[in-house]
Amino acid sequence: MQATTLKGLFLDPSFIIILFVILGTIVNILIGVSILPEDKRKKGFKAHRLTFYFVVLSYVMFLWVSYSPTKNEWFEYIVLVYFLLVIPITRRINITFHAILASLGLILLVGVASFSVL
Repeated sequence: MQATTLKGLFLDPSFIIILFVILGTIVNILIGVSILPEDKRKKGFKAHRLTFYFVVLSYVMFLWVSYSPTKNEWFEYIVLVYFLLVIPITRRINITFHAILASLGLILLVGVASFSVL
């Protein structure tokens, strides 16, 4: 059910979870940018990885909470596959490409929030 008021939106558990996913992705991107210099990479990589796991687990929790057998949720699952496959693979290819695709993942999350919750 779509929320019609701001109060209804902030009482919707799926919106709260997707909001935390979006904020966690922003934090993860900022951590990733902060560890770009070689001397800081080993120290911040663990925090970067843990934040990524938090984002993925929170998104899975969002999918579980917002599941509806009557809705076609293929876009939400494509975003999950994108986070599980594309983003980790691009880290091995090129760090700049990885950062660009992580930012694209943030845009996809905003799209999920817009189309499924709002």
